[in-house]
Amino acid sequence: MISSSSLIRAWFATAITCLAAAGMSMVSPALAETPAETPIEAFATLPDFSGAKLSPGGGSVAYSVQYEGRKAVIFQNLDGSERGLIPAPEDSEISSFYWANDRVLLVKVGALMRRSEFRDQTFNTRIFSFDRETNNFLWLGKPKRRLRATRSGNEHVSLHERIVDFLWEDPDNILMAMDFDLNGESEVFRVNVRSGSRRPVRRERNNIHSWHTDHNSEIRLGIGFRSDEWFTIYKTEKDGWINLDKTDWGKKYDFEGFSPDPQIIYVSGQTDSGTKGLFSIDVETGEIIEKLFSHPEYDISSVTEHPITGHVSGVAYVDDHYRITYFDKDLALIKRSINKALPDTVNYIAGQAKEKRLYLIYSASDTVPGAYYLFDRDQGQLHFITSAYPNIDVTKSAVTRRVDIPVRDGSTIPAYLTIPHHTDTPRTMPTVVLPHGGPQARDTADWDYWAQFLADRGYLVIKPNFRGSTGFGPAFQEAGENQWGGLMQDDVTDATHWIVEKGYADPNRICIVGASYGGYASLMGVIKEPDLYQCAISVNGVTDIPSMKANDRNFIGGKAWGKKWGLEGKRDEDISPYDRAEEINTPVLIMASRDDRRVPYDQSAKLHDRLEKLGKETRYVKIESGDHYMVTAASRATLLSETEKFLKAHIGND
Repeated sequence: MISSSSLIRAWFATAITCLAAAGMSMVSPALAETPAETPIEAFATLPDFSGAKLSPGGGSVAYSVQYEGRKAVIFQNLDGSERGLIPAPEDSEISSFYWANDRVLLVKVGALMRRSEFRDQTFNTRIFSFDRETNNFLWLGKPKRRLRATRSGNEHVSLHERIVDFLWEDPDNILMAMDFDLNGESEVFRVNVRSGSRRPVRRERNNIHSWHTDHNSEIRLGIGFRSDEWFTIYKTEKDGWINLDKTDWGKKYDFEGFSPDPQIIYVSGQTDSGTKGLFSIDVETGEIIEKLFSHPEYDISSVTEHPITGHVSGVAYVDDHYRITYFDKDLALIKRSINKALPDTVNYIAGQAKEKRLYLIYSASDTVPGAYYLFDRDQGQLHFITSAYPNIDVTKSAVTRRVDIPVRDGSTIPAYLTIPHHTDTPRTMPTVVLPHGGPQARDTADWDYWAQFLADRGYLVIKPNFRGSTGFGPAFQEAGENQWGGLMQDDVTDATHWIVEKGYADPNRICIVGASYGGYASLMGVIKEPDLYQCAISVNGVTDIPSMKANDRNFIGGKAWGKKWGLEGKRDEDISPYDRAEEINTPVLIMASRDDRRVPYDQSAKLHDRLEKLGKETRYVKIESGDHYMVTAASRATLLSETEKFLKAHIGND
């Protein structure tokens, strides 16, 4: 049943009070006046409530909020008796957080750093602990001496701190990987989360970047990189450390997690249907013990961890939405119960208390941007907590539909149409073609702030999953390797022609828009198909292929990655928008984040400068925050407002 007990009312009231104190407003759907268009700020804002996690004892919850335009963490007791806010450290962004125990929260932050040894910036992660009783915010990986950055070969190294094991049976300590020599090789320490004291557990080993523990918290596996290749080592009971990539089966499978038996691990690999599934395998013999999960159309995306033990409890995959299949019978039973209560959304267990039968449930769909519930198993009650975006009126959300599009070589690619809420069947509408970034990524039917904003403004949006996208089987993904400006671009073009032929899009009002690789695809779209698009928008896009590859070679893995992108049989200059700028005869809006750590912002600036010198119609907007992924409200607001003005000027929304 759905109820609103006094406990939940107290919790939610406290959440509202805390958000209001942080300078945020809450809108009551019953009282709010619905405008013709939803304000930009409603789409640009970060979620008011996301990533919620229950404390081990079940008496408290922590969750992310927007605070002064950036992500912060709020913690509070469920009875409303205590609450507090943890803002991001200066010049850093909070990426994740965890409960170490009922008293201490662990907060992972990321920041760009420039060192005198390198001319480039490196991205670094740090882990802090926050003690609720003392308000002590402690950097757990703080070095005891001054560090000097080094290179691994000729490659820059970023400093990454990572939690290896939460040691759930020892709540005052964790195992944590750190790289004090800044050489890309991690050491593992046992760290006290309250005092910060630490002792080494595993010294660095050549070229190992990440370590993993088995169910007994013993360091059992390491993943490293050398000679332009990733490799995996494993500690066997009989022979000690072995290189799995030198076994007959090691190159065929990727490590995913540990079983209770340390000799048997979970791996992902190709199934008979051509998709990636999950198997258990005997490490020493290479024998497949069991195929645990496979889907005939979609790859698994990851294994899922039990919210208490951290052990593998299920597998995730994406069809049109993110799905979880639980192996744990108890979690599977709970999910079935939740699905009966919430049949119109995709639901999964986001957290569980260790000492109480309380569960956090996350629920979402193409029209629901995310909602949280608390399931009290003892009472058999499901309590609504709040929406991730309470200022979004879900009754106005655009519906997103899956379509399968035939392309020129006889293949079929999946795509998603986001249709303005006042439209049942689109007819000759102003249209935005929105190829995703990556390109090793994919789009889904889930609620998306950018597509929803465009639909709210009256545009039909199509998001094609071109070859090279992930999740549809290795063959689909590998078809996109070395096809920048080639087959991947052709798939986007064919999707555009399809939407015109169907009568959905007005052929005279189409703009191609994208970020990262999607920005590249937008620019190449107007180069290769000058009569198909009336405008293009590139956000943090790759514009100069040769210089981007040169930049990537400075970082670990960059050389290997560079071999997979380009266009077979063509020079990099042939597929580089910067080198083909004279062919751009369509209005172009170029936006770039100053602190982008993935694609240097000068990629965008220098293309704009060249277009201006060539007398082309171009506009450049430098975004002061948000990094590559637009993680601040200010960066998203700029993105959306500039997009709106540009689209209205060139394809209209009447």
